[in-house]
Amino acid sequence: MPKIISDQEKEHIKNAMYIKGIELIRKKGMKRVTVDDIAAAVQIAKGSFYSYYPSKEVFLYHIIKRNEQDLFDRTLEIGASSGHFKDKIKHALHEIYLAPDSLALHVQPSDLEYLQRKLPDPINRMEQDKSKTNFQRTLNYLGIEDNQCDYSVLANLMDGLHFIASNQNQYGEQGREQALSILVEAIAEYLSESKQNSTIKF
Repeated sequence: MPKIISDQEKEHIKNAMYIKGIELIRKKGMKRVTVDDIAAAVQIAKGSFYSYYPSKEVFLYHIIKRNEQDLFDRTLEIGASSGHFKDKIKHALHEIYLAPDSLALHVQPSDLEYLQRKLPDPINRMEQDKSKTNFQRTLNYLGIEDNQCDYSVLANLMDGLHFIASNQNQYGEQGREQALSILVEAIAEYLSESKQNSTIKF
């Protein structure tokens, strides 16, 4: 007779799957994570995985979206906190891109494109619509209105931050960390100046 698992136990296992899922993505990369990996990590039978998620792709999607929401929540807290605007921007960039539990550096745009092709159509359509507003929503959380910066400039700066942060190179870790600090400072300065200039009345 199969073991009956309570709702509380199911929630505990799903939370464990989330934590282990992040570890697996960071260690192996999204495309290399398997159902066997996930089941072994949380000590459940491979077949039991499908009582929680219909596919590996849906599981990975939920992991990425939950992690994304956690980062948005942190950004919201930073935006609501007291302190200098520029310092809050720097703090937020560190949380989103450089925090130890962030997946931002471990999930590339090509990974998301691959995942979207594998997702059921309703989820895929929802994700395409949502992704258009995520960047703007993050900026609004931090108090940056639509007319206070050039999004095309900021998007390119963010792409540069993401590229450096997510790619190891032959120049050494110390140089990479210093380059990230310089870029974070530059982005925070750009946003601070843009916000200040937009409030000047002529």
